[in-house]
Amino acid sequence: MRANPKLEPVADLNASDLTTAAGNRIALGLESRAQAPENIGGQSAVLFLPSTPRSVVHSFRGAPSLSRSWKSTSNRHAVAVVVSVLALAAAPARLSAQSVQPPTPAASAQAPPPAEALRVTRDDAIRLALENNPDLAVSEFDPAISETDVAAARGAFMPTLDSVLLHNSQQQPPTNLFAGTQGIQTNLWSTSVAMNQLVPWGGARYSVGWESSRSTTDSLITSFDPSLASRLQLTFSQPLLRNFKIDLERATLDVSRRNVEIADTRLRETRVTTKADAERAYWAFVAAQAFVDVQQRSLDLALELERTNRARVDVGQSPPLDLVAARAEVAQRRENLIVARTVARQAEDVLRTVILDPRRDDYWTIRLEPADRVPTVGAPPDIEAAVGRALSERTDLTRVRKEIQNTETNISLSRSEVLPDLRVEATYLTDAAGGTRLIREGGFPGTVVGRQTTGYGSVLGQLFTADYPTWTLGLAFSYPLGRSTAQANLARARIERDQATARLKTSEIAAVREVRQAAWRVEQNQERIETTRLGRELAEQRLDAEQKRFEVGMSTSFLVIQAQRDLAIARNNELQALLDYQLAAVAFEAVQQAATR
Repeated sequence: MRANPKLEPVADLNASDLTTAAGNRIALGLESRAQAPENIGGQSAVLFLPSTPRSVVHSFRGAPSLSRSWKSTSNRHAVAVVVSVLALAAAPARLSAQSVQPPTPAASAQAPPPAEALRVTRDDAIRLALENNPDLAVSEFDPAISETDVAAARGAFMPTLDSVLLHNSQQQPPTNLFAGTQGIQTNLWSTSVAMNQLVPWGGARYSVGWESSRSTTDSLITSFDPSLASRLQLTFSQPLLRNFKIDLERATLDVSRRNVEIADTRLRETRVTTKADAERAYWAFVAAQAFVDVQQRSLDLALELERTNRARVDVGQSPPLDLVAARAEVAQRRENLIVARTVARQAEDVLRTVILDPRRDDYWTIRLEPADRVPTVGAPPDIEAAVGRALSERTDLTRVRKEIQNTETNISLSRSEVLPDLRVEATYLTDAAGGTRLIREGGFPGTVVGRQTTGYGSVLGQLFTADYPTWTLGLAFSYPLGRSTAQANLARARIERDQATARLKTSEIAAVREVRQAAWRVEQNQERIETTRLGRELAEQRLDAEQKRFEVGMSTSFLVIQAQRDLAIARNNELQALLDYQLAAVAFEAVQQAATR
């Protein structure tokens, strides 16, 4: 019975038959490819494989003696070696024609210039992210805004200077005997300067003021025309109960200062997050490029198996199904490589958006090249030390503690407002007068017979020597009857403090749990690195053994493909373990300083 034409057996070949077959192969003008040395039947030879399996079949049909069946497997191996050697000897010119030629200058000139590359290390990525991150730039304004609140609160204790310059002209109608028939005309010029301040301790308030005036009048009963007057006054008020230890202004200042510290913790938290994001993006990009290399190596293995199976099928040593399976595996691994390259591009864009300034002209075109390829594996984490550091330094815990301090300030203020308002009030003033005195004689109002002038300098002398002093000292008391607003505010402040304290306990428990879990992930991935490295080495050994078995006919193409897949999976697992370890180390460092997202 005649065999399948594509699988016609070959046996009992002599030298002339092999020469004819080889000559027919070259006469057909079919393209050949030089392959890597293959071990077939225990012999090593370089195969020239046709681009179509049918070419060699036709060549075999050209020899009449190739129509008989092979008698044994060893004969088939021997014939394959001889055919390969003769084909190699008969077609040296074709080998030269198929070698890769360098591109011509014209072709090189037409190729687009490669994009500029920016080589970055891990430290460079962190530095660039801290310099160019827009969220961080926004957060840096918060402490400055809070500082302005402190300045505004401190302004309540700044002294205030008041000054008034006044001119008053008054014409009174003739409503009495002394107003005459035309009424009374009075002109007044006055000025005053005063300074008052709320003292930042004890709740005291003081005021110092000086007044001076000059007036003229045509009244019949005046004694000075013009008249000069001056006054120096000092007032002081000191609370004894309410507002003594704390008042609204001091409470506002304390709260605003803590709000600056809270804003600083938010900025520090943003810095920690930005740094962690930059590290994650950097190592993810490194891992994505490594995954591309793994997929490329996996594809190379599949192509090598395809070439081997093609050679075996061409010489009739393997069924065509082995070649179909190898080609299907090549297609699958090409797809995996395409996907890996796309993932690498996406990872590059993620890193780009994290570390680069978007105002760069080459923001989207510059290529990023990581300089740190293999992350270092550190010592196992110290969980107890990490928990202690997190409880003392974590920004979210610091922020809650500051909020509790703010509620304590509100409680103190409310307690002060509940107390009676008892304060000491003191006033001291001195007056002086002068001008032109009218000397009168006779009955009331008398006749002006002379004038005596007292200058402004004499007036000031009276003022500062306290010739006419006045002082007052007293106590002022005030207390609301019934439940006041201050008592309701005090109850609210206490509830808010209890709420913030409970929130702090919850946050501390969450922080300890997050630190412990992060440490366990670091330990887990450290162990995974060792196991996946061992798995990859064993997979390489298994593939090597399976290929050697396949070359001597003791294994199948399916088992080789499976071993290649297992090696690719083992390499991916090792890379994933390294990436997971690095990400876990980044998270472990960040979780000690700030809350995780």
